[in-house]
Amino acid sequence: MRRVFGLAIAIILGAALFYSSRFWPFQLWDRPGLFGLDALPPRGNLLRGWLRGTDFAPFDLLFWAVGAFLLLTLVQAIFNFINRS
Repeated sequence: MRRVFGLAIAIILGAALFYSSRFWPFQLWDRPGLFGLDALPPRGNLLRGWLRGTDFAPFDLLFWAVGAFLLLTLVQAIFNFINRS
């Protein structure tokens, strides 16, 4: 059961990371966004939208890669702590 739960968490987290990147190819809902929220556009690419107009906009892919690595490392540490018990 733990393995199934861990796999489900990994799939959900991977989909969320993929949606926040510029590589999301799907348009699963109409405008203005999911549940009418402008913050969740149908084409993904959240990080670029957040960094638009700042000096960090050209580095959105680098920020995404570092953030994804840190998030996945944190999730792995949490799973290691839970499985140690």
